Amino acid sequence: MAYAESQAHARSSLRSSTGTGTGGRPSLMDLSNHRSSFGSQRLSLLPSKTPNLSTPTLPTPQFDSDELLARAATFETEVSNAIQKIKAKIVENTEQWVRETAEAREYDREVREEMKIAVAQETALNRTLQKEKEEAQIMTKTIHQLSATNEDMKQTRSLHEAQLDLLRKEVKAKREAKIALKKALDEQVLKNKPELASYESFLSMRIVGVKVDHIGFVFTRINEQDWEREYAITLDVSQHEFSASDCSPELPELAVLLRYLNETRDFYGFMKRVRQAFKDLSKK
Repeated sequence: MAYAESQAHARSSLRSSTGTGTGGRPSLMDLSNHRSSFGSQRLSLLPSKTPNLSTPTLPTPQFDSDELLARAATFETEVSNAIQKIKAKIVENTEQWVRETAEAREYDREVREEMKIAVAQETALNRTLQKEKEEAQIMTKTIHQLSATNEDMKQTRSLHEAQLDLLRKEVKAKREAKIALKKALDEQVLKNKPELASYESFLSMRIVGVKVDHIGFVFTRINEQDWEREYAITLDVSQHEFSASDCSPELPELAVLLRYLNETRDFYGFMKRVRQAFKDLSKK
């Protein structure tokens, strides 16, 4: 206990006598200046030879100044090295922080740019989606309209098919009726041929087809000078009132003969009168 107090007292005396450097440490210059004051003096740990009976005597520690200076120099060197290392570390950390800060700022800038691009793309995509949505609505509406039109067309088609079936049946019936009529006419023609032949033989006349709705009648054995000479008249039967479109030779009483035909509808009598008119004309 006494030894520890004596060492503390010695350190306090050393600080007050040598002064303190930066941070409360004795500097090398202070230690060098006071080196001569210490010299080779050694502090003894033994009690004084002349004891003072009134005051208790404490042991005085003795230090080797060279060893102390060497240790102080070593300590200062180590502290300086440590400080240099700390400074270097601080500089390195600062540079690293600056680099990381710059990288972070660049990354933040890139992220902001990417966010701007993403926002622009999102806006464009939203517009595209909205446009596609509107087009889809238009297409849906068009599909509904076409579906309704298709249904109407199906109904119309069904109606037309029913009408077509009806028309086919009517056409078939008319065709069958026409075939039956033609057959009946053919049969009637076969029946009329002998009668027609007798008329032609009796009247010395033949009937020729000139054109549609025009019938020609050619007479022979009229002129006693030339039995083969032909006398002809062509009737137009397209109207209710018959008329003569050609007469060779011309008959002066043709108008009277036509009036008789239109009034009586007697072809046989009309043919007899025409033949007699041609015969009277040949005698003149």
